[in-house]
Amino acid sequence: MRPFVPPLALLLLPCLAPLPAWSAEGLGECAAIEQDRLRLACYDQLARRAAGAGEAAGAENDETVARDSLTEEVLPLNLATEELMLGQRLAAESEITQLAWVITPHERNYLLPVTWNSNPNREAWALQESDSAMDDIEAKFQVSLKTLLWHEVFSPGSHLWVAYTQENWWQVYNTSSPFRETNYQPEVFMTFDNDWRIGGYTNTLLGIGFNHQSNGQGGELSRSWNRVIGSAVFERRRMSLQLRAWYRVPEREADDDNPDIDDYLGYGDVTGIWKWREHEFALRLRNNLRSESRGAVEVEWTFPLNERFKGYIQLYNGYGESLIDYDRSVTRIGFGISMTDLM
Repeated sequence: MRPFVPPLALLLLPCLAPLPAWSAEGLGECAAIEQDRLRLACYDQLARRAAGAGEAAGAENDETVARDSLTEEVLPLNLATEELMLGQRLAAESEITQLAWVITPHERNYLLPVTWNSNPNREAWALQESDSAMDDIEAKFQVSLKTLLWHEVFSPGSHLWVAYTQENWWQVYNTSSPFRETNYQPEVFMTFDNDWRIGGYTNTLLGIGFNHQSNGQGGELSRSWNRVIGSAVFERRRMSLQLRAWYRVPEREADDDNPDIDDYLGYGDVTGIWKWREHEFALRLRNNLRSESRGAVEVEWTFPLNERFKGYIQLYNGYGESLIDYDRSVTRIGFGISMTDLM
């Protein structure tokens, strides 16, 4: 969630498919269900149909009743039949995070061992590493986690979360291998499950939260801001549209390290996510909506490698890739692995 919730990262849950017929194809569809409870229920239904097979019409009727019963028991109808994958994931998260000591992914968790930057910020680098040159190629990685503080705060479906995201740019191929920039982002936010229908989409989630972001530096390199962020998630089939709008909490002029950050990072962003088989594609857009247009676009693609990791390609162009570069336009492409998808 940038909360998508604020800021809303994130374990992929399988779609609930209709129960298959008793056949090789039906067994294959059952085997493809990843959740143990649903997969066993699917096999049980197939076995009962085979053992009690009588007249074809009666068997077909039993199949329909069993399928509808299981679908309604496990998930709301719209989530089960329309493959609203982020909605399914969030519904499951709200259950498992009630257990003690459970921490779940928030934003994407990834490692890009190789990234190339078209416009490295050598001026900022010289202030912290005056004795060595800055490399255009570096590593980048992100760790993002969240946990549930309070379940059903106001009503069923309302949850209070706390999250932490850390994004790192590492000059690993440099002589001394220093971290060039680290952005720290703790946040607290409320999410509200929803099922509104708008233009063929289902609004599965609303969120509101407080977000702090800083780079932990001092002096001329210090960057930070605080925001109140509202968000909404809309889904249709295996597609998700995540909208965020934020308000920067004002700071005293003497303490403000980046008073014009709104001119570059604007007041919100839009993220579209599409799942195709085991591939996930994401597109994030941001613009300051001013006559002097400044914005950014980020494109992501994950694809299967093995049961644990996915290949990951990230392309970023524009302002604000990191806080130290909030007023600098860069183009970066990176290659690596992702440990968690967005949905």
